[in-house]
Amino acid sequence: MANNLLTISKITNEALMVLENSLVFASQVNREYDDQFAVAGAKIGDTVNVRRPARFIGTTGPNLSVEDFYESSVPVVLGDTTKYGAQFHVDTQFNTKDLALSMDMFSDRVLKPAIAAIANRIDRDGLNMAKNSTANIVGVAGTPATGLLTYLTAGAYLDAEGTPRDGKRAVVIEPFTGAAVVDSLKGLFVPDSQITNQYRTGMMGRDSAGLDWKMDQNVVSQTFGSWTTTAGTLTANTSVNAGFVTSGWQSTSTITLTNSQAITLNQGDPIQIAGLFAVNPQNRQAYGANRLRWFNVVNTVSAGAGTFNVTVSPAIITAGQFQNTVIGTASATATVTPFNIATGTANAVVSPQNIMLHKNAFTLATGDLLLPEGVHFAGRAADKQTGLSIRVVRQYTINNDAIPTRLDVLYGWAPLYSELACRVAA
Repeated sequence: MANNLLTISKITNEALMVLENSLVFASQVNREYDDQFAVAGAKIGDTVNVRRPARFIGTTGPNLSVEDFYESSVPVVLGDTTKYGAQFHVDTQFNTKDLALSMDMFSDRVLKPAIAAIANRIDRDGLNMAKNSTANIVGVAGTPATGLLTYLTAGAYLDAEGTPRDGKRAVVIEPFTGAAVVDSLKGLFVPDSQITNQYRTGMMGRDSAGLDWKMDQNVVSQTFGSWTTTAGTLTANTSVNAGFVTSGWQSTSTITLTNSQAITLNQGDPIQIAGLFAVNPQNRQAYGANRLRWFNVVNTVSAGAGTFNVTVSPAIITAGQFQNTVIGTASATATVTPFNIATGTANAVVSPQNIMLHKNAFTLATGDLLLPEGVHFAGRAADKQTGLSIRVVRQYTINNDAIPTRLDVLYGWAPLYSELACRVAA
């Protein structure tokens, strides 16, 4: 039975529920920092600095050895498009006849199409942030990642980086990768109910290989950089390099590389440097069989033969409480190997960047936008548990005798602990 008239409260609450159910990647990340923003109306550009936990080295023996207490932080910025945020809105209009519909009909006709655009924008920005913030990577660019070993290796990276196994891990994959994975793993010995569910839905489900599998059409692709001609060499001086950090914490390092020919490194390209091994964050010992640490290129750089600077993340921290890298054998000409740039091959492969993550790898924050006065109606719905907020405003315009409506969200993304994630190239 149709409502007499749908109220702003009913519309905004329904819009919030539709938005929550439409998000995929955003539903897998930390959202506990929303209440740090002003409830009365967050302003565009509001920032909260999220503290990362302090770390200590410790010592042996009876003598006191006091360490400095050093807390680092990561800024979460609302509404800044340069930092994967926005005040994003969808503008439409509906009349009093629409308001007389049942909520189900109104939601299907008006809200769901509008919210779909908002949810896609939020997820897309989040996945782009994750791709550009996550250095660890497995798989082969240009080849669908179908084998279970690829995902188990990604999980091993998470384990080695100290990621807890607490049921909060997920892998977000794009549709074609998802189809290939289900086909590849259909013959493995798993519980009958899971095989049935995979056959029925065509998707991997929960608790497969220790992961919650999610499909998201918004998974972004990386266009990897390229050599311009034939075989070339790229090196770094690991004996003396101004970008290496020996105490404290920072998010990036700017280092000097030397190349024998022109090269392009794109934002989001992972690189490895010979002799720089990744370490476990607690014992600061190289993990695995001395695995090289991956570093992500922060800004695209194109350079000819000679020396050039590149900024990478995470920072190359070789000592101190936040050490993430150990230098094996220092060299003035340590080979630098970019992911998917084969020596002697000119290529610029486009590869979907699926992502395996723990919930605390990234965060999404939304803020409560101000409710304007002097309009037909304005409402805002916020859910403390999910950390989402949406505003709906409707106003008559005399110049064209219409009643437009806008639905707004104000949000921002940031990496909390990007080492708790691993990209799966396809």
